[in-house]
Amino acid sequence: MANKLYVFGIGGTGSRVIKALTMLLASGVKLDHNFDVVVPIIIDPDTANGDLERTSNILTKYQNIVHKAGENNSFFGTKIKTLTQLTNENLPNLTNNFKFSIDGSGQKFGESIDYNGLDDDNKALIDLLFSKENIAADMTVGFKGNPNIGSVVLNKIVDSQEYQEFSNSFNDGDAIFIISSIFGGTGASGFPLLLKNLRTNETSRPKSNIISIANIGAISYLPYFKVSDNNNNEKEIDSSTFFGKAKAALSYYEHAIFKNNSINAFYYIGDNANNNMKYAEGKADQKNEAHFIELAGALAIVDFVKNIPVTTQSTHTTIREFGIENGIGKLKFDSLGQEAKVKLRAPLSKLYLLNKFIEKSLSELVKSPGHFNGENGIKNEFYNSDFYKSEFTPFLNYFKEWIDEMKANDISFMPFHDNQQHDSLFDFIIGNQVAKGGFFKKNHATGDILISSANKLIKSGELDREKQESKFIKVFDKILDEQINNILN
Repeated sequence: MANKLYVFGIGGTGSRVIKALTMLLASGVKLDHNFDVVVPIIIDPDTANGDLERTSNILTKYQNIVHKAGENNSFFGTKIKTLTQLTNENLPNLTNNFKFSIDGSGQKFGESIDYNGLDDDNKALIDLLFSKENIAADMTVGFKGNPNIGSVVLNKIVDSQEYQEFSNSFNDGDAIFIISSIFGGTGASGFPLLLKNLRTNETSRPKSNIISIANIGAISYLPYFKVSDNNNNEKEIDSSTFFGKAKAALSYYEHAIFKNNSINAFYYIGDNANNNMKYAEGKADQKNEAHFIELAGALAIVDFVKNIPVTTQSTHTTIREFGIENGIGKLKFDSLGQEAKVKLRAPLSKLYLLNKFIEKSLSELVKSPGHFNGENGIKNEFYNSDFYKSEFTPFLNYFKEWIDEMKANDISFMPFHDNQQHDSLFDFIIGNQVAKGGFFKKNHATGDILISSANKLIKSGELDREKQESKFIKVFDKILDEQINNILN
């Protein structure tokens, strides 16, 4: 029986790591131990957050590609589902867009706790615990670095319809991974609360006896960027407080989580925080560029699943960190440790080459004589279909955007050249130079090699029964495998 991995992404960092995980799954990275369904659940009170919206769009396009092209591929080969799709129920309060609704988050904090309705004694208690600014805080754009506020609001998630359906859909063998930052408001408060509720065997909650002993992993991000000055002394998010908040949270985690062995595997990751992000309190303006350590966080998820005990639940917490093998600043595949290099290099290169072939060589394939464009191949109208124009091509654009954004940081990830043309298509991996040939020898880098392979595969009849979307994906899934192996070996 196949297992499901529920990935809770808390706050903007959670959304960005889920985006990185989706890119890995699209490229062909597989989860071990028969985990073939990933259920992303994004918890963010700022429902208009730019990072959340982009990730939600990417996840939806991934699903639509799988729905039309099938699952038996390396590309897009792992199923991604929403809670609604797991339950097969049309519940009015259950979202089908990966977002976890949070009761009370779209108002001011004082309103969410009915501050004005409290008697004098309870008001006095609240005044001791929260500042006037806290009580007046608008939570429409999140908790803005205030975990004390977030801890109150996020404790309500166990009462939501989504949490009930998550519980209903959970089975023996399923696992959970939680992504959060440790230096803000939403992640720092959401992670320990969510973990506490997951580990509580409460008879009123469906299957809590199973969930409370399930394998749970988590990654908490230490500060890895700074917020640039917005020329406004009244800004509510101040990166000078990030390290202080991180230290306080780690101290709490030490006695509340690690000493109790509440979690099976915990991953630390961070950067020297020299990257400056544009100041944004939330909504569409909060759309941070991708960072390599978000990709490393996605690898932590893959590592967690790989190391899940097959027979018995672990009784202690495993602490893991991510490090690079060598190099400072501009990272490439050879900068990574052997395990990360092996896991990433072939699949990311394969999807990157597909994107470059579409960009630089597809027009040559379409106009070339051969079986790919013949009666049993890909029809011209396919390129005007919703699948190609609204799902597949935009997803590749998101992938290229993600790769490009990781180049821009102080600790950047730049594994590929970006200067290929049709006749130099295969010379794109930094550290793996491919001969471009010359007058007296065959050109080893030209996209014509893929065109010939595509025509040969269609001619074989192997894909005759496939519909157009599936046939298109399967052609490139198969012919790119051979070329990537040739380039890397």
